Amino acid sequence: MSYTIKQAPDKSFQTKGDLLQFIRKNKEDLVNAKKLEYKETKGSFSTNLNYKGFTPNIGNIKTDYIQVKAVINTTNIIDSHMDLHMAKLWNKTVKDNPNTIHLQSHKADFENLLSSNAKQYNEEFKFSDLGLDSEMKTIANINEFVLHRKTNPLMFDRYVEGMVKEHSVGMRYVNIDLAYYDEDSQKEMDFFNEKKQYAVNPEVAEERGYFWVVSEAKKHEGSAVVFGSNSITPTLWVKDYEPNKSTQKEPLLITPEPLILDTLEVKNIINSLKF
Repeated sequence: MSYTIKQAPDKSFQTKGDLLQFIRKNKEDLVNAKKLEYKETKGSFSTNLNYKGFTPNIGNIKTDYIQVKAVINTTNIIDSHMDLHMAKLWNKTVKDNPNTIHLQSHKADFENLLSSNAKQYNEEFKFSDLGLDSEMKTIANINEFVLHRKTNPLMFDRYVEGMVKEHSVGMRYVNIDLAYYDEDSQKEMDFFNEKKQYAVNPEVAEERGYFWVVSEAKKHEGSAVVFGSNSITPTLWVKDYEPNKSTQKEPLLITPEPLILDTLEVKNIINSLKF
């Protein structure tokens, strides 16, 4: 088994100790390199999760509009980028941007734009609520949006058929740190041991010897994907959507008051006219 870290793509280490020694000497450069990355696709590491999946609640769809509630990201998992998203990760980006973009497969073009006005918010779940056998809590970042069949017939059908099993976030790192196993540094060991307790899969940190602690990120979009870096990102429900007609106000029609003039006023007006 070889040991690698993505931020040093030309390096490969035969032992975990060699990798950790490299991290110790180059931590600042590795953190700076990580901050420059744009995260959207699946990473190369295993999350070691025995996830059996989640069955979304699909309504009886009768119209050409559906409303979808999708989990874009969940915290407290070391994902396939070796990232541990912390519980407050999305607080600022949701506060700053209550609406977001929903794409197909992170393709930022009009053909794959499912919604330009998806409502985004955070919601707390137990992992067991999302299909993972764990009572640990997680914060789910949600996209809720309306999709018209003619906008993207393929994805309309995929959501209605319950085939969209995973989602993924397109994001920039804002506040991150690198946790790694270092018996020569009590500070680093304490940080490593403290933060891995927040992960539902801490064995990944122990196996690789390091992981990234992501405390804040800026979300650019959420996407429907076949495979994401975090598999605990299901579609929660799909239902018919009908615009609320009760909120559509009728135009205000103003009927002018009739102009009533007495006989003397009429005579005075006629006499004042010159032809």
